[in-house]
Amino acid sequence: MKRERNPFIRFTSTVFLLTATGIMLGMSSCKKDNDTSASVSEEEIAESISQSVATDGGGLVVQATATATAVNNAAARIGGKLSDQCGVPHTDVFSGSSAAGALVTFSYSFSRNWLLTCNGTTPQQFEFNYKGKATYDAPRMSSDDSATAKIVVTNLDSSYYLYNHQYTREGSQVSKIRNKRSFKSLIFISATDIKIDKSTLKIVSGTATATVSGEGADGHSFNYTGTVTFLGNQTATLVLGNGGTYTITW
Repeated sequence: MKRERNPFIRFTSTVFLLTATGIMLGMSSCKKDNDTSASVSEEEIAESISQSVATDGGGLVVQATATATAVNNAAARIGGKLSDQCGVPHTDVFSGSSAAGALVTFSYSFSRNWLLTCNGTTPQQFEFNYKGKATYDAPRMSSDDSATAKIVVTNLDSSYYLYNHQYTREGSQVSKIRNKRSFKSLIFISATDIKIDKSTLKIVSGTATATVSGEGADGHSFNYTGTVTFLGNQTATLVLGNGGTYTITW
């Protein structure tokens, strides 16, 4: 089952549904994560990465869409003549929150600035910077974080934008799955050449590297690395270092 604008992950090898969840989570490899002695399980790490990519609570996808909207609006306000915006700084606040009674509650508030750089009068790229707070409380995990992002937008004269997106999210999580561990984490996602359709504002393709480090409440540290591949149709795959494969939808 897919819920609009909320991330879901599902098992792609032994498929079953974890009920009462906001996200379905699974591995396509034959190896299951049965190490209950580990500080934080791979399943919990996959959940935290997926929320950082796709959650309404200020995740990478939300930022990417908001950035594309801002670029489109900038062009519309000046009759499509982006050159009039060369070197003109902009600042605002980008924020949002869930509706009352939502299954997944969230809030985010970022200060945001951006600038268009040009080669003479020829627009080259937009650079956006985000800094603020982002929280969510989902059926499988809750999180309270500070977050920053740097987004460089190129390919301005085509039918799609190209993004390079550096996203950092640092804070504390409380898992509601496995052994229901609490932990602190630093999540860094580096996305390269993400293609976004100008008209639909949706991600078409691209890849990102995700690294997660932190410490569980038991004092054990952890480090994970994974690759996110955007497939279009509001879907991506996450492959973690041991080969565990997860599907993310939003």
